[in-house]
Amino acid sequence: MLGAIIQKLKAEVPDLKNRVEPVVEMAKLLRDGRLPQNATALVVPLDAKGGKAEAGTGIFRQAINERFGVYLSLDVNDATGRKALNRLHPMLTEVTLALVGWSPEPGPGVLVFERRRLLSMHQGRAFYELTFTIDAQLRTPA
Repeated sequence: MLGAIIQKLKAEVPDLKNRVEPVVEMAKLLRDGRLPQNATALVVPLDAKGGKAEAGTGIFRQAINERFGVYLSLDVNDATGRKALNRLHPMLTEVTLALVGWSPEPGPGVLVFERRRLLSMHQGRAFYELTFTIDAQLRTPA
């Protein structure tokens, strides 16, 4: 799923073309100051929550809700980040519109916007988090 999301962002958000990468531990990267140098956006799997499970006629099914984050990293040349604001809001809107209502995999769910927020300003960069969810289903022979 993350690969499809990355390709969608590269294709539909001009500022992110060839500047999107997958990451597993965003908190560790921020803490250690070791962010990928060429990435403007990082796509991170966050968590999944199981729903109602059903078993019947040789099939086990369970609804799940998966959550992932898109982290935008922008250069900030002043202490307040004022210069980055002109670029930030349009990019937030483009990322959101590229993903909402779209399904990265065949299945019952589409991506839904959950929230966005400023995470931090660190070492001359502003980090913004956009969170999305998708309802999916686990299926396996019982």
